[in-house]
Amino acid sequence: MGIQGLLPQLKSIMSPIHIKELQGCSVAVDTYSWLHKGALSCSTQLCKNIPTNRHIEYCMHRVNLLRHFGINPILVFDGGLLPMKAEQENKRARVRKENFARAVEHESNGNNTAAFECYQKAVDISPLIARELIQVLRQENVQYVVAPYEADAQMAFLAISGKVDAVITEDSDLIPFGCPRIIFKMDKFGQGVEFRYSMLHKNKELCFEGFDRQMLLEMCILSGCDYLQSLPDIAQGIAKGDIDPFTKMPFEGVNLNDRSATAGTSQFKTLHSESVKKKIDLPVQKNLLTKYFCFASVEAKRNFRAPRVSPTPANQGTFDSSSTNSMEHETSEAMTSKTKNSTASLVNYENSGSNSSPPPANDFVSCLT
Repeated sequence: MGIQGLLPQLKSIMSPIHIKELQGCSVAVDTYSWLHKGALSCSTQLCKNIPTNRHIEYCMHRVNLLRHFGINPILVFDGGLLPMKAEQENKRARVRKENFARAVEHESNGNNTAAFECYQKAVDISPLIARELIQVLRQENVQYVVAPYEADAQMAFLAISGKVDAVITEDSDLIPFGCPRIIFKMDKFGQGVEFRYSMLHKNKELCFEGFDRQMLLEMCILSGCDYLQSLPDIAQGIAKGDIDPFTKMPFEGVNLNDRSATAGTSQFKTLHSESVKKKIDLPVQKNLLTKYFCFASVEAKRNFRAPRVSPTPANQGTFDSSSTNSMEHETSEAMTSKTKNSTASLVNYENSGSNSSPPPANDFVSCLT
């Protein structure tokens, strides 16, 4: 499924690319993403078990396009289901079943457009469909790999280990996996957009300076994934800087109810001091996201104590006259005492002759002032 909302936040480091720039390279292909796209044009036939090969032709057209430009494609298929995703897979199966029932109902009512849209949501890429494509790949001598479980981790392994130079996919999961080079949104002409992991620190929408792979992975997990239930409001709160990711509690002085919830966007809203107390910005880590994943920064934020602020001119006027007179009286007594001590020191020095050391220069200065 990918990390929801991640790719739009990385558009500043995405660059257009044509696959001819990968000439002589080996690339891993997320085969199920191609099968899902190809199945959109023949979803009605696939849902009704009517024989068709349009989805196979869709994939082979792109395979031949890569080979035409001198690229060695390695198609990676999903393998077994992950036990941790059993609940998510059951949920998707229920959604497909519901859409199939709606499609049949719309079709019986003569609404073919609505029926076709529901069939597209109801289609399932089964192992049988994958087997049909594998048979064609064998005939065309195209390399393929069936992953133990999901193809994402297998493709990331191939890329990180240097067995392939890039990965072609539509799934943003490859980014937190640490894949060095990814081609997204490849069309039938070979145009796409390229992501390079090495450019992540130059991103403008979200600042990732100081992030390592583990921190990026944890950020994506907290934002929600298929492997476990998302923590309610945690991802949104951490992204806005309201919630401590270790204690899962709001930072002191922040009222979460004053924040307006924004669906489908991760842009940050400017806080007004009238409604929300201003948070302390520590110089330990200025990165808005990193400082909530860096333990040292969080500890510094917890232990921070604001220094005492000297009275402003407006506050100075609030002192009463008795306090002012008392301060002046104490100052005059201190100056008189200091002058007497300095004068006595000077007299003792003159009477004692040159053998004794003179009093400190500061005393003479004090006498003159």
